[in-house]
Amino acid sequence: MLTQRLSNRRLLVDFLALMFGLGAWIGVNGVYVQLPLIVHTAPEGWTLPAHMVMLVQIANLGPILYTLYIKYSAWVCDRYIIYALLAAASCSTVILSFLHGKTSVIFGNEHSTALLSLMFVTALVGCTSSVLFMPYMRNYREIYLVSYLVGEGLSGFVPSAVALIQGVGQHNPQCVNVTEPGSDHLKFVATSSDPRFSSLIFFVFIGTLLCLSFLSFLGLNVLPVAIGERVKLPCSMEALPTDTTAPPSYKTNSGWKMPRNVYYYLLVMMAVVCFLGNGTLPSIQSYSCLPYGSVAYHLTVTLAAIAGPLAMSLGFFINTPAVKLLNVLMAIVLVLSGIICYLAAKSPHPPLQNTWQGELLVVVLWIVVCGLIGFVKMGITTLYRPDPGRGLYYTGVATQIGSLIGAITTFVLVNHAKVFKSYSPCDYLTAD
Repeated sequence: MLTQRLSNRRLLVDFLALMFGLGAWIGVNGVYVQLPLIVHTAPEGWTLPAHMVMLVQIANLGPILYTLYIKYSAWVCDRYIIYALLAAASCSTVILSFLHGKTSVIFGNEHSTALLSLMFVTALVGCTSSVLFMPYMRNYREIYLVSYLVGEGLSGFVPSAVALIQGVGQHNPQCVNVTEPGSDHLKFVATSSDPRFSSLIFFVFIGTLLCLSFLSFLGLNVLPVAIGERVKLPCSMEALPTDTTAPPSYKTNSGWKMPRNVYYYLLVMMAVVCFLGNGTLPSIQSYSCLPYGSVAYHLTVTLAAIAGPLAMSLGFFINTPAVKLLNVLMAIVLVLSGIICYLAAKSPHPPLQNTWQGELLVVVLWIVVCGLIGFVKMGITTLYRPDPGRGLYYTGVATQIGSLIGAITTFVLVNHAKVFKSYSPCDYLTAD
Protein backbone atom coordinates (compact mmCIF):
# COMPACT_ATOMS: atom_id res chain seq x y z
CA MET A 1 0.00 0.00 0.00
CA LEU A 2 2.80 2.42 0.94
CA THR A 3 4.71 1.52 -2.24
CA GLN A 4 1.63 2.31 -4.31
CA ARG A 5 1.18 5.66 -2.61
CA LEU A 6 4.84 6.61 -3.13
CA SER A 7 4.74 5.66 -6.80
CA ASN A 8 3.71 8.08 -9.50
CA ARG A 9 5.08 11.05 -7.59
CA ARG A 10 8.31 13.02 -7.70
CA LEU A 11 10.10 12.97 -4.37
CA LEU A 12 11.98 16.14 -5.29
CA VAL A 13 8.67 17.95 -5.70
CA ASP A 14 7.56 16.50 -2.33
CA PHE A 15 10.72 17.95 -0.78
CA LEU A 16 10.24 21.35 -2.42
CA ALA A 17 6.60 21.48 -1.29
CA LEU A 18 7.65 20.45 2.23
CA MET A 19 10.32 23.16 2.41
CA PHE A 20 7.86 25.70 1.00
CA GLY A 21 5.40 24.83 3.80
CA LEU A 22 8.22 24.99 6.35
CA GLY A 23 8.63 28.71 5.68
CA ALA A 24 5.03 29.54 6.58
CA TRP A 25 5.27 29.65 10.38
CA ILE A 26 8.86 28.75 11.29
CA GLY A 27 9.75 32.37 12.12
CA VAL A 28 6.92 32.73 14.63
CA ASN A 29 7.38 29.24 16.06
CA GLY A 30 11.08 29.90 16.45
CA VAL A 31 10.32 32.78 18.80
CA TYR A 32 7.83 30.67 20.75
CA VAL A 33 10.28 27.86 21.52
CA GLN A 34 12.74 30.45 22.84
CA LEU A 35 10.16 31.63 25.37
CA PRO A 36 11.61 29.56 28.26
CA LEU A 37 14.82 31.54 27.70
CA ILE A 38 13.22 34.93 26.99
CA VAL A 39 10.26 35.08 29.37
CA HIS A 40 12.40 35.57 32.50
CA THR A 41 14.33 38.54 31.08
CA ALA A 42 11.71 40.26 28.90
CA PRO A 43 10.08 43.34 30.51
CA GLU A 44 6.64 41.86 29.76
CA GLY A 45 7.41 38.78 31.85
CA TRP A 46 4.70 36.13 31.85
CA THR A 47 2.40 38.29 29.74
CA LEU A 48 4.83 38.12 26.79
CA PRO A 49 3.13 35.03 25.21
CA ALA A 50 -0.24 36.82 25.24
CA HIS A 51 1.36 39.91 23.66
CA MET A 52 2.92 37.70 20.99
CA VAL A 53 -0.31 35.88 20.19
CA MET A 54 -2.17 39.19 19.94
CA LEU A 55 0.53 40.57 17.65
CA VAL A 56 0.26 37.52 15.43
CA GLN A 57 -3.45 38.15 15.07
CA ILE A 58 -2.91 41.81 14.22
CA ALA A 59 -0.86 40.41 11.35
CA ASN A 60 -4.19 39.27 9.89
CA LEU A 61 -3.96 42.62 8.15
CA GLY A 62 -1.99 40.64 5.54
CA PRO A 63 -4.85 38.32 4.50
CA ILE A 64 -7.28 41.26 4.52
CA LEU A 65 -5.09 43.30 2.20
CA TYR A 66 -4.54 40.28 -0.05
CA THR A 67 -8.28 39.64 -0.25
CA LEU A 68 -8.93 43.25 -1.23
CA TYR A 69 -6.10 43.07 -3.73
CA ILE A 70 -7.43 40.03 -5.59
CA LYS A 71 -10.93 41.49 -5.53
CA TYR A 72 -10.15 44.90 -6.98
CA SER A 73 -6.92 44.42 -8.90
CA ALA A 74 -6.94 43.50 -12.56
CA TRP A 75 -3.39 42.09 -12.33
CA VAL A 76 -2.87 39.32 -9.77
CA CYS A 77 0.28 37.25 -9.55
CA ASP A 78 0.45 35.23 -6.35
CA ARG A 79 3.92 33.97 -7.15
CA TYR A 80 5.61 37.36 -6.77
CA ILE A 81 3.73 38.14 -3.57
CA ILE A 82 5.00 34.87 -2.07
CA TYR A 83 8.55 35.70 -3.16
CA ALA A 84 8.31 39.05 -1.37
CA LEU A 85 6.86 37.54 1.80
CA LEU A 86 9.46 34.79 2.12
CA ALA A 87 12.28 37.25 1.45
CA ALA A 88 10.94 39.63 4.12
CA ALA A 89 10.65 36.78 6.64
CA SER A 90 14.22 35.66 5.95
CA CYS A 91 15.67 39.14 6.43
CA SER A 92 13.64 39.95 9.55
CA THR A 93 14.62 36.70 11.27
CA VAL A 94 18.32 37.23 10.62
CA ILE A 95 18.04 40.79 11.97
CA LEU A 96 16.08 39.45 14.95
CA SER A 97 19.02 37.26 15.91
CA PHE A 98 21.07 40.39 16.69
CA LEU A 99 18.36 42.67 18.09
CA HIS A 100 15.98 40.36 20.00
CA GLY A 101 17.14 41.69 23.38
CA LYS A 102 16.69 45.39 22.56
CA THR A 103 13.94 47.20 24.48
CA SER A 104 12.44 50.69 24.52
CA VAL A 105 10.00 52.67 26.62
CA ILE A 106 6.54 53.22 25.12
CA PHE A 107 3.88 55.19 27.03
CA GLY A 108 5.96 54.92 30.18
CA ASN A 109 6.41 51.14 30.04
CA GLU A 110 9.39 49.15 28.82
CA HIS A 111 8.66 46.74 25.96
CA SER A 112 10.56 44.22 23.82
CA THR A 113 10.03 46.37 20.74
CA ALA A 114 12.69 44.78 18.52
CA LEU A 115 11.48 41.24 19.27
CA LEU A 116 7.80 42.06 18.79
CA SER A 117 8.16 44.28 15.71
CA LEU A 118 10.39 41.85 13.81
CA MET A 119 8.19 38.97 14.87
CA PHE A 120 5.27 40.90 13.36
CA VAL A 121 6.92 40.67 9.94
CA THR A 122 7.23 36.88 10.18
CA ALA A 123 3.67 36.68 11.55
CA LEU A 124 2.48 38.62 8.51
CA VAL A 125 3.94 35.82 6.38
CA GLY A 126 2.34 33.09 8.48
CA CYS A 127 -1.13 34.65 8.52
CA THR A 128 -1.08 35.36 4.79
CA SER A 129 0.09 31.82 4.09
CA SER A 130 -3.34 30.52 5.12
CA VAL A 131 -5.04 32.29 2.21
CA LEU A 132 -2.11 32.36 -0.22
CA PHE A 133 0.48 29.59 0.26
CA MET A 134 -1.90 26.68 0.79
CA PRO A 135 -4.31 27.67 -2.04
CA TYR A 136 -1.27 28.07 -4.31
CA MET A 137 -0.66 24.32 -3.94
CA ARG A 138 -3.82 23.76 -6.00
CA ASN A 139 -1.55 24.44 -8.96
CA TYR A 140 0.06 21.04 -8.29
CA ARG A 141 -1.36 17.55 -8.12
CA GLU A 142 -3.29 16.89 -4.94
CA ILE A 143 -0.77 14.33 -3.69
CA TYR A 144 1.61 17.19 -2.89
CA LEU A 145 -0.81 19.02 -0.58
CA VAL A 146 0.00 16.65 2.30
CA SER A 147 3.72 17.34 1.72
CA TYR A 148 3.02 21.05 2.08
CA LEU A 149 0.94 20.47 5.24
CA VAL A 150 3.67 18.31 6.78
CA GLY A 151 6.17 21.05 5.99
CA GLU A 152 3.90 23.60 7.65
CA GLY A 153 3.71 21.30 10.67
CA LEU A 154 7.49 20.92 10.67
CA SER A 155 7.71 24.67 11.09
CA GLY A 156 6.93 23.89 14.71
CA PHE A 157 8.88 20.64 14.97
CA VAL A 158 12.24 21.87 13.63
CA PRO A 159 12.61 24.81 16.05
CA SER A 160 11.55 22.54 18.90
CA ALA A 161 14.14 19.89 17.96
CA VAL A 162 16.85 22.56 17.83
CA ALA A 163 15.66 23.89 21.20
CA LEU A 164 16.07 20.38 22.64
CA ILE A 165 19.67 20.36 21.44
CA GLN A 166 20.11 23.90 22.72
CA GLY A 167 19.01 22.74 26.18
CA VAL A 168 16.59 25.60 26.92
CA GLY A 169 14.84 25.00 30.24
CA GLN A 170 16.16 21.47 30.77
CA HIS A 171 16.72 22.19 34.46
CA ASN A 172 14.42 23.82 36.96
CA PRO A 173 15.63 27.31 38.03
CA GLN A 174 17.56 27.79 41.24
CA CYS A 175 16.53 30.42 43.79
CA VAL A 176 19.36 32.82 44.61
CA ASN A 177 19.33 35.20 47.59
CA VAL A 178 19.79 38.78 46.36
CA THR A 179 18.83 40.51 49.59
CA GLU A 180 20.60 43.87 49.89
CA PRO A 181 23.06 44.25 52.80
CA GLY A 182 21.36 45.67 55.89
CA SER A 183 17.86 44.93 54.61
CA ASP A 184 15.37 42.89 56.64
CA HIS A 185 13.33 41.98 53.55
CA LEU A 186 14.44 38.71 52.01
CA LYS A 187 14.48 38.66 48.22
CA PHE A 188 15.09 35.65 45.99
CA VAL A 189 15.25 35.47 42.20
CA ALA A 190 15.10 32.44 39.94
CA THR A 191 18.17 31.71 37.80
CA SER A 192 18.28 29.17 34.98
CA SER A 193 21.22 27.24 33.58
CA ASP A 194 22.84 28.58 30.44
CA PRO A 195 21.89 26.95 27.11
CA ARG A 196 24.45 25.18 24.94
CA PHE A 197 24.28 27.99 22.38
CA SER A 198 22.71 31.42 22.33
CA SER A 199 19.48 32.70 20.84
CA LEU A 200 21.59 34.56 18.27
CA ILE A 201 22.79 31.28 16.74
CA PHE A 202 19.29 29.84 16.98
CA PHE A 203 17.68 32.70 15.05
CA VAL A 204 20.43 32.67 12.43
CA PHE A 205 19.63 28.99 11.86
CA ILE A 206 15.91 29.78 11.50
CA GLY A 207 16.73 32.58 9.07
CA THR A 208 18.80 30.15 7.00
CA LEU A 209 15.86 27.73 6.79
CA LEU A 210 13.65 30.59 5.61
CA CYS A 211 16.16 31.30 2.85
CA LEU A 212 15.97 27.63 1.85
CA SER A 213 12.18 27.89 1.84
CA PHE A 214 12.45 30.82 -0.56
CA LEU A 215 14.75 28.81 -2.84
CA SER A 216 12.40 25.81 -2.66
CA PHE A 217 9.47 27.91 -3.81
CA LEU A 218 11.66 29.22 -6.61
CA GLY A 219 12.38 25.59 -7.54
CA LEU A 220 8.67 24.77 -7.63
CA ASN A 221 8.23 27.44 -10.29
CA VAL A 222 11.32 26.97 -12.46
CA LEU A 223 12.48 23.35 -12.25
CA PRO A 224 11.15 21.19 -15.10
CA VAL A 225 10.38 18.27 -12.76
CA ALA A 226 8.12 20.56 -10.67
CA ILE A 227 6.52 22.21 -13.67
CA GLY A 228 5.63 18.74 -14.97
CA GLU A 229 3.62 18.08 -11.81
CA ARG A 230 1.44 21.15 -12.20
CA VAL A 231 -2.22 20.84 -13.09
CA LYS A 232 -4.10 22.83 -15.70
CA LEU A 233 -6.57 25.35 -14.41
CA PRO A 234 -8.91 26.38 -17.23
CA CYS A 235 -10.99 29.13 -15.67
CA SER A 236 -11.94 27.81 -12.21
CA MET A 237 -12.09 24.13 -13.08
CA GLU A 238 -9.16 21.88 -12.27
CA ALA A 239 -8.02 19.13 -14.63
CA LEU A 240 -5.35 16.77 -13.39
CA PRO A 241 -2.76 15.36 -15.81
CA THR A 242 -4.21 12.50 -17.85
CA ASP A 243 -1.92 9.82 -16.47
CA THR A 244 -3.55 6.42 -17.09
CA THR A 245 -1.04 4.69 -14.80
CA ALA A 246 -1.93 6.80 -11.77
CA PRO A 247 -3.70 4.93 -8.95
CA PRO A 248 -7.39 5.91 -8.73
CA SER A 249 -6.90 7.46 -5.29
CA TYR A 250 -4.75 10.16 -6.88
CA LYS A 251 -7.44 11.28 -9.33
CA THR A 252 -9.85 14.08 -8.60
CA ASN A 253 -13.43 13.73 -9.72
CA SER A 254 -14.38 16.85 -11.66
CA GLY A 255 -17.91 16.39 -10.34
CA TRP A 256 -16.78 17.01 -6.74
CA LYS A 257 -19.66 17.78 -4.44
CA MET A 258 -20.14 18.39 -0.75
CA PRO A 259 -23.49 19.06 0.94
CA ARG A 260 -23.89 22.74 1.72
CA ASN A 261 -24.46 22.14 5.44
CA VAL A 262 -21.32 19.97 5.67
CA TYR A 263 -19.34 22.58 3.69
CA TYR A 264 -20.11 25.33 6.22
CA TYR A 265 -19.95 23.01 9.21
CA LEU A 266 -16.36 22.03 8.40
CA LEU A 267 -15.41 25.68 8.03
CA VAL A 268 -16.84 26.35 11.49
CA MET A 269 -14.93 23.33 12.84
CA MET A 270 -11.71 24.71 11.32
CA ALA A 271 -12.38 28.08 12.95
CA VAL A 272 -12.98 26.45 16.36
CA VAL A 273 -9.89 24.26 16.21
CA CYS A 274 -7.79 27.30 15.27
CA PHE A 275 -9.51 29.34 18.00
CA LEU A 276 -7.96 26.84 20.40
CA GLY A 277 -4.75 25.81 18.67
CA ASN A 278 -3.58 29.19 17.37
CA GLY A 279 -5.26 31.70 19.68
CA THR A 280 -6.23 30.45 23.13
CA LEU A 281 -3.91 27.62 24.13
CA PRO A 282 -0.55 29.24 23.15
CA SER A 283 -1.48 32.32 25.21
CA ILE A 284 -1.95 30.31 28.41
CA GLN A 285 0.74 27.69 27.86
CA SER A 286 3.12 29.21 30.38
CA TYR A 287 0.37 29.47 33.01
CA SER A 288 -0.61 25.82 32.62
CA CYS A 289 2.93 24.42 32.52
CA LEU A 290 5.41 26.54 34.51
CA PRO A 291 3.83 25.80 37.93
CA TYR A 292 4.91 22.20 37.32
CA GLY A 293 8.52 23.31 36.70
CA SER A 294 10.69 24.54 33.85
CA VAL A 295 11.39 20.96 32.75
CA ALA A 296 7.67 20.33 32.23
CA TYR A 297 7.34 23.65 30.39
CA HIS A 298 10.32 22.86 28.17
CA LEU A 299 9.07 19.37 27.33
CA THR A 300 5.59 20.73 26.61
CA VAL A 301 6.83 23.45 24.24
CA THR A 302 9.05 21.04 22.31
CA LEU A 303 7.13 17.76 22.28
CA ALA A 304 3.74 19.39 21.63
CA ALA A 305 5.22 21.11 18.59
CA ILE A 306 6.43 17.73 17.37
CA ALA A 307 3.01 16.11 17.80
CA GLY A 308 1.31 18.33 15.21
CA PRO A 309 3.43 17.46 12.15
CA LEU A 310 3.57 13.80 13.15
CA ALA A 311 -0.24 13.72 13.15
CA MET A 312 -0.38 15.53 9.81
CA SER A 313 2.08 13.08 8.27
CA LEU A 314 -0.55 10.36 8.72
CA GLY A 315 -2.06 11.81 5.56
CA PHE A 316 0.66 9.96 3.63
CA PHE A 317 -0.67 6.61 4.80
CA ILE A 318 -4.43 6.93 5.28
CA ASN A 319 -7.29 8.01 3.10
CA THR A 320 -9.17 11.26 3.65
CA PRO A 321 -10.75 10.96 7.13
CA ALA A 322 -14.53 10.81 7.41
CA VAL A 323 -16.48 13.70 8.90
CA LYS A 324 -17.75 11.40 11.70
CA LEU A 325 -14.17 10.67 12.78
CA LEU A 326 -13.37 14.38 12.78
CA ASN A 327 -16.43 14.96 14.99
CA VAL A 328 -15.18 12.48 17.57
CA LEU A 329 -11.65 13.90 17.55
CA MET A 330 -13.00 17.43 17.83
CA ALA A 331 -15.02 16.46 20.89
CA ILE A 332 -11.86 15.07 22.53
CA VAL A 333 -9.98 18.28 21.67
CA LEU A 334 -12.67 20.37 23.37
CA VAL A 335 -12.58 18.26 26.54
CA LEU A 336 -8.79 18.23 26.84
CA SER A 337 -8.56 21.95 26.02
CA GLY A 338 -11.02 22.60 28.84
CA ILE A 339 -8.75 20.70 31.26
CA ILE A 340 -5.72 22.74 30.13
CA CYS A 341 -7.66 25.98 30.65
CA TYR A 342 -8.64 24.76 34.13
CA LEU A 343 -5.00 24.08 35.04
CA ALA A 344 -4.00 27.54 33.76
CA ALA A 345 -6.79 29.19 35.76
CA LYS A 346 -5.55 27.42 38.91
CA SER A 347 -2.04 28.87 38.54
CA PRO A 348 0.10 29.40 40.57
CA HIS A 349 -1.13 26.37 42.54
CA PRO A 350 -2.74 23.84 40.16
CA PRO A 351 -3.68 20.27 41.13
CA LEU A 352 -0.87 17.71 41.55
CA GLN A 353 1.77 20.44 41.75
CA ASN A 354 5.25 19.26 42.85
CA THR A 355 4.45 15.67 41.85
CA TRP A 356 5.66 13.60 38.92
CA GLN A 357 2.04 12.77 38.12
CA GLY A 358 1.29 16.46 37.62
CA GLU A 359 4.29 16.97 35.34
CA LEU A 360 3.37 13.89 33.30
CA LEU A 361 -0.28 14.97 33.11
CA VAL A 362 0.41 18.43 31.70
CA VAL A 363 2.97 17.20 29.16
CA VAL A 364 0.73 14.37 27.91
CA LEU A 365 -2.29 16.69 27.73
CA TRP A 366 -0.46 19.15 25.51
CA ILE A 367 1.02 16.45 23.27
CA VAL A 368 -2.37 14.78 22.69
CA VAL A 369 -4.22 18.07 22.12
CA CYS A 370 -1.65 19.42 19.65
CA GLY A 371 -1.55 16.09 17.81
CA LEU A 372 -5.33 15.93 17.49
CA ILE A 373 -5.54 19.57 16.40
CA GLY A 374 -2.95 18.90 13.69
CA PHE A 375 -4.83 15.83 12.46
CA VAL A 376 -8.20 17.60 12.39
CA LYS A 377 -6.74 20.53 10.43
CA MET A 378 -5.13 18.12 7.96
CA GLY A 379 -8.39 16.17 7.59
CA ILE A 380 -10.49 19.26 6.91
CA THR A 381 -7.97 20.64 4.44
CA THR A 382 -7.78 17.42 2.43
CA LEU A 383 -11.57 17.27 2.27
CA TYR A 384 -11.58 20.66 0.55
CA ARG A 385 -8.60 19.95 -1.74
CA PRO A 386 -10.67 18.53 -4.66
CA ASP A 387 -12.96 21.59 -4.60
CA PRO A 388 -12.70 23.18 -8.06
CA GLY A 389 -13.79 26.46 -6.49
CA ARG A 390 -12.13 28.29 -3.60
CA GLY A 391 -12.46 25.74 -0.83
CA LEU A 392 -8.84 26.02 0.29
CA TYR A 393 -9.09 29.80 0.34
CA TYR A 394 -12.12 29.66 2.62
CA THR A 395 -10.40 27.20 4.97
CA GLY A 396 -7.60 29.74 5.25
CA VAL A 397 -10.11 32.48 6.03
CA ALA A 398 -11.73 30.29 8.69
CA THR A 399 -8.28 29.59 10.14
CA GLN A 400 -7.48 33.26 10.57
CA ILE A 401 -10.93 34.24 11.88
CA GLY A 402 -10.83 31.55 14.54
CA SER A 403 -7.26 32.41 15.50
CA LEU A 404 -8.07 36.12 15.75
CA ILE A 405 -11.13 35.64 17.98
CA GLY A 406 -9.19 33.24 20.23
CA ALA A 407 -6.24 35.61 20.58
CA ILE A 408 -8.38 38.65 21.38
CA THR A 409 -10.44 36.73 23.94
CA THR A 410 -7.39 35.33 25.73
CA PHE A 411 -5.51 38.64 25.60
CA VAL A 412 -8.37 40.32 27.46
CA LEU A 413 -8.53 37.51 30.02
CA VAL A 414 -4.77 37.55 30.62
CA ASN A 415 -3.99 41.26 30.60
CA HIS A 416 -7.20 42.94 31.75
CA ALA A 417 -9.42 40.46 33.56
CA LYS A 418 -6.34 38.96 35.30
CA VAL A 419 -7.92 35.50 35.24
CA PHE A 420 -4.51 33.83 35.13
CA LYS A 421 -1.83 34.44 37.76
CA SER A 422 1.89 33.89 37.24
CA TYR A 423 4.00 31.47 39.26
CA SER A 424 7.44 32.08 40.72
CA PRO A 425 9.46 29.14 42.08
CA CYS A 426 10.89 31.35 44.80
CA ASP A 427 7.65 32.68 46.27
CA TYR A 428 7.55 30.05 49.01
CA LEU A 429 10.90 31.28 50.36
CA THR A 430 9.50 34.74 51.08
CA ALA A 431 5.99 33.74 52.08
CA ASP A 432 4.85 34.82 55.48
